[in-house]
Amino acid sequence: MGPEAAEVAEKDRGVGPLAVAGLIGAPLLAALVYFAIPEAVVGADGEVVSGLPAAGRAVAAVGVLMAALWLTEALPVPATALIPLAAMPLLTGGELGVREVAAPYAHPNIYLFMGGFMIALAMQTWGLHRRLALRIILLVGTHPRRVVLGFMTASAALSMWISNTATTVMMLPIALSVIALVRRRLGEEAPPPGQTFPFALCLLLGTAYGASIGGVATKIGTPPNLEMMAFVSDNYGREITFAQWLPFGLGLSVLFLPLAWIVLTRVAFPLRIREVPGGAELIRSELRKMGPMSGPEKGVLAIFGTTAALWTTGTWLARLEIGGVAPLSGLTDSGIAIAAALCLFAAPVDLRRGVFLLSWKKALEAPWGILVLFGGGLSLAASIRATGVDQFIGGLLQVLEGTPVLILVLGAAGLLILLTEVTSNTATTVTFLPILAATAAVIDVDPLLLIVPATLAASCAFMMPVATPPNAIVFGSGEITIPQMVRAGVWLNVIGLVLIVFWVYVAGGLIGV
Repeated sequence: MGPEAAEVAEKDRGVGPLAVAGLIGAPLLAALVYFAIPEAVVGADGEVVSGLPAAGRAVAAVGVLMAALWLTEALPVPATALIPLAAMPLLTGGELGVREVAAPYAHPNIYLFMGGFMIALAMQTWGLHRRLALRIILLVGTHPRRVVLGFMTASAALSMWISNTATTVMMLPIALSVIALVRRRLGEEAPPPGQTFPFALCLLLGTAYGASIGGVATKIGTPPNLEMMAFVSDNYGREITFAQWLPFGLGLSVLFLPLAWIVLTRVAFPLRIREVPGGAELIRSELRKMGPMSGPEKGVLAIFGTTAALWTTGTWLARLEIGGVAPLSGLTDSGIAIAAALCLFAAPVDLRRGVFLLSWKKALEAPWGILVLFGGGLSLAASIRATGVDQFIGGLLQVLEGTPVLILVLGAAGLLILLTEVTSNTATTVTFLPILAATAAVIDVDPLLLIVPATLAASCAFMMPVATPPNAIVFGSGEITIPQMVRAGVWLNVIGLVLIVFWVYVAGGLIGV
C-alpha cells in the first residue's frame, strides 16, 4: 500500500513557515477566487458565455482553500478533507444538501481500502509479512546485486498488500543487519559509518524505492490508485476492477523494478563487492528465530490467499450462471474485502483467552485518516461537478486546445512527480483530478489518458526524504545523504515518467484507456 497511508493518518500539524503561510494565505486566496470569478459574462450575441452563479463560486473557493491547505499541510491533511461537510451546505445556500455532500465519504472503494488495512494489520500481528519477505530474499540469492534485488522484490511484493510505510519499517532492521554483517566481513576494506558505502546505499534506497514501485501494482496498493478509480467511477460510470487493474499495474511494476535495480547498482552507486559472505546464513538464522509457521500465520495466509483469488476472479464469478441464475452477481471488490476483515475478527486463535486473528484494538491502528481524505476528495469532486465548476475550468483551459496530447500527458505526469517530492501524493492527486478531467474534456480525449499517468506519477517521488515515508525512514538510518538520494532519485523520476507514459499507451487497453 501506498506511502501516504501512514503519513496522512499520523503526521502532526506543521508549524513551519509554509504551514503558517497556508493558514493565513489559504482563506485569503479562497476569498479572492470567490470575488474574482464573475457571475456571468455575456457575449456579443447576448448569451452567457462564462461565469458561475453564487453556489459555483463558493465551491470553487472551497476547492482552492482545500488545495492550499493540503499543499502547505497547514492543517492535518484528513482534517482539511472534512471541510466540505461544514462548508458546502452552508456556502451554497442549501443547493448542496448535507446528505449529498456526505455520501462520497461512504464510497465503496473506501471500504475496499478498509478491508485491505485489516488484512495488512493481521499479517503484521502474527509476523507473516516478515516471513514472506525473508523467504523472497533467500530465494533471489546472496550475490551483492542479487541481495539488493531480493530486498527490492520483497519490499515491492509486500507493498502490493500492506502500506509502504509498514513494509519499509519491517525491512529496515533486516537491511541494517545485512549491512553490518558485510562491514564486519570486509574489515578494513569497508568504509566506516558516515562515509559512502555503495552497498548500503543500494540496499536501503532499493528497499524504499521497491515499496513505492510495488504499491502501484494493485488497486489497494497505494491511496492515489484507489482515489483515482473512485473518481472515474463517480464521474464517468466506468468501473476499474481489481482484476482489470492487476495485469496493468503489475506489468508496470515488473518493468520498473529491474530498471530501478540497474540504475542503483550499476549507474548511481556501482557495486564492487563480489559476494556477501554469510548473507544467506544470516537470512536463514532470522527464519530459524521465527520457528515453523504458526497456526495464526497459516490462518491469515489462508484468508489473504482466498481474498486475493476472489479479487482476481471476482468479475468472472459475478457473471457465472447456474441454471439461468447468477448467484454471485452482487460480488464486489469492496464486499470481498469487508468479508475478509470479518473472517479475521471471527477466526479464533485461543477461545479461552479471547484471542482472534485480528482484534479491534489492533484495528484501531489502521490509518483511518486516509479514509477521511478519500471521502473529502470525492465530496469536493462531486460538488465541483454538481455546480458546474468543472465546465468553468474547462472554459479557462480552452487555450490548451490544439496542444499535442502526448505533450499534455507528459506535462501532467511530470508536474505530479515534481509536486509529490514536497507534498503528500494522495492530497496532490485529489487536488488535480478535477483539473485533469476538465482538461481532457477541452481537448476531447479520453479522461483516463490524462488521469491515469498523473496518478501513477504521484507514486514516483524518489528524490527527497520528505517525498514519502519510505524515503524518510531509510534516510533516518544515517547511511544516506540528501545529495545521494537526489543522485539516484533523479534517474528514477525521469525513467518513471517515460515508462508510465509508454505503458499507458501500450497497455492502457487493459483498463479501458
